[in-house]
Amino acid sequence: MNKEKKKFVGLVLTFIIMMVGLFLLKYLPMSFFGKDILFDASFHITSACLVLYIIYLFLDGNKKWRIPYFVFSLVVLTIISIQRILVNAHNDIGLLLGFVLSVFAIVFPRWKELGGKIKW
Repeated sequence: MNKEKKKFVGLVLTFIIMMVGLFLLKYLPMSFFGKDILFDASFHITSACLVLYIIYLFLDGNKKWRIPYFVFSLVVLTIISIQRILVNAHNDIGLLLGFVLSVFAIVFPRWKELGGKIKW
């Protein structure tokens, strides 16, 4: 499989994992406990991570842009998180669930590539 097709398949799998995770961690708890709960997974964080990941895939060939892009991504996610807390839409649990879901959805399809590089 060529590199572009592999990226596309990984991106589709990432999207599917995020949508299933949002259903399980956002919409299912909201159906049980009501729409005004604060501990449901943040759709804003998850969708922002997906958009930032798609942009990262385009920058992947240019290694000089990686560190500045990670700093930019951290700033964007921090601003979204602070805004969601200030408008009382989520608490830290909901934001953390959205972030953990996003990291899992991004890492899972690439686990074979990253498995040898990550030391625990």
